[in-house]
Amino acid sequence: MAITSNTINVVAIPTEGNEWAKSMYTLSAADEEEIIAGESGKSHYLKKLMIRCATTTTISIGSGSDGTMTTLHLGPIPVNAASGCFTISFGEKGMKCNSGLALVIITTDAAPIMIYAEGKTCLG
Repeated sequence: MAITSNTINVVAIPTEGNEWAKSMYTLSAADEEEIIAGESGKSHYLKKLMIRCATTTTISIGSGSDGTMTTLHLGPIPVNAASGCFTISFGEKGMKCNSGLALVIITTDAAPIMIYAEGKTCLG
C-alpha cells in the first residue's frame, strides 16, 4: 500500500492577530475557491472547518494563489449528500497555512457546497 503524506502543520496560534469566521455557499464550486485571501507576510491559522456538499465530489484544502493550490494540507476528501458534513476542529491549536498565501478549497466536480471556517491571521 502506498500512502501519500500531506503537508500539515498544527501549532499553537500566536496571541496577536485578527480572528475571522467565514460562512460561504456556492451552487457550483469548481476548481479552486478562496476561503480567505492571502496577506503579505502573514499566515492563516485554520481552527475549525465544516463542509456540507449536496452532490458527489472530492474536496482538497490547502494554501495557494492565482487559481492554483501550491500546498495540499487536507484531502482529497470524498463527500456526497449521504455522507453529511465534513468537520474538523484543531482545538486550541490551528492548521498553519503558508505565509502570504490564501486558504483555498478545490473540488473535482462542480458541486453545491456550504463552507463554514474559523481562524486567525497573524504575522509569520
